[in-house]
Amino acid sequence: MSDEEYEYDYDSDGGGYDYGSDQEGEEGGIEDELIEIENAFYEGDDYKSENPKKAIELFEKVVDLETARGSEVKWRFKALQNLVIIHFGLNQHKKSVDRYNDMLLYMSSVTRNECTDAINMILDTIGASTNVEVLSKMYEITLQALKNSNNERLWFNTNQKLAKLYLDANKLSEVERLLGVLKQSCQNPDGSDDLSKGTYLLEIYCLEIQLCSVTRNAARMRQIYPHTLNLNAAVADPRIMGIIREEGGKMHMTEGNWLEAYNELYEAFRAHQEAGNSRAKDCLKYVVLASMLALSDINPFAAREAKVFAEDKEILAMSDLRMSLEANDLTRFERTLNNKQNRILDEPFLMTYIQPLRRRMREQVLLNITRPYSKVTLKFLGQELSLTEDEVESLLVDMILDERLSARVDQIHGYVLLGGDRESVASKKLKSLAKWADTLSHASDSLLAKLS
Repeated sequence: MSDEEYEYDYDSDGGGYDYGSDQEGEEGGIEDELIEIENAFYEGDDYKSENPKKAIELFEKVVDLETARGSEVKWRFKALQNLVIIHFGLNQHKKSVDRYNDMLLYMSSVTRNECTDAINMILDTIGASTNVEVLSKMYEITLQALKNSNNERLWFNTNQKLAKLYLDANKLSEVERLLGVLKQSCQNPDGSDDLSKGTYLLEIYCLEIQLCSVTRNAARMRQIYPHTLNLNAAVADPRIMGIIREEGGKMHMTEGNWLEAYNELYEAFRAHQEAGNSRAKDCLKYVVLASMLALSDINPFAAREAKVFAEDKEILAMSDLRMSLEANDLTRFERTLNNKQNRILDEPFLMTYIQPLRRRMREQVLLNITRPYSKVTLKFLGQELSLTEDEVESLLVDMILDERLSARVDQIHGYVLLGGDRESVASKKLKSLAKWADTLSHASDSLLAKLS
């Protein structure tokens, strides 16, 4: 048989051989559609910043094309997420809400992580807005969608973010309501805290402590604060503990417990620094303030974490204040305090304690001045401390009652006798009154705690 007999007749059926089938053609068309959808998505993603209207057009195209294909939602879900954010950024709030509702319909069609990431990104992005009405609506829509989603972490985070939104907007009754909902989710059947949910409980207490700070409810703060320290042994997120410890330190400051305040504020500073929170610098200022009021020998600036701020002008000013106190240099102290470039008097929390700090400074100077004398006139002390004789007398009496100075004040002749062991009648009366006032204060605090 010759080679010619084995030749194929390609035109024997009236046409060329068809290498492709109908099925292959359909697959090719499907592949083209997928490529078109993907290209439209990434093109829209590129236009988000420079041309948001064009981006909207392309993302809408992605939604339409994938919707026409059937049940697949991979690109549609992502496109809707972008549409929500873009519309919100353009102040097109109604369209943003509508598209958010559309996106949430597909929650069950995407993975848990994809759903969580998308919702968190949207809530974090819109969180910078000052439109509380729209923001609260977006949060409420989210919570409604999460009711049956079995995503406890996302549900908890959304409630927490909404509570913070209401706290910033001073809608305190709404904050209380959400605190009740969150607490209930972290309780045992007998109403006690479920310690297995330590992280959640810390976040709840953190929010409640911030509410106490806003409402100035010191009694409630004192009741809550110990719970946070017990939980801290098991779970310690520096972002949460930074806020809790800072508020706890401020609570001790209001009560004049300077050493406890110093310890709490120092822990807050370390937590803020570990978490990379910008609050760390302000908290370091408060640490220095508390250390001066507590007359602590510990140098806050010796800590490794504090050395990061060694060249910061505002921190250097606080360091200068501390050195003035240690050197008993009242002139330098006042100069540093009143220097506007140091911005010490611009800080509301620091301003609250400027007078106690000035008093502490004068106490130290007074101790230093009177050390070599056995008898000093009130007039002389007033000149050295830039105070009137009545103010000097008041300062002396307080220091005698606090047992920081062993002396007797002669009000008639206007001088003070140093180093005497005998107390004047006035000093004894004042000491008795002080003890009586302390007893009343403790009784009042106990009663308030029981009532709350």
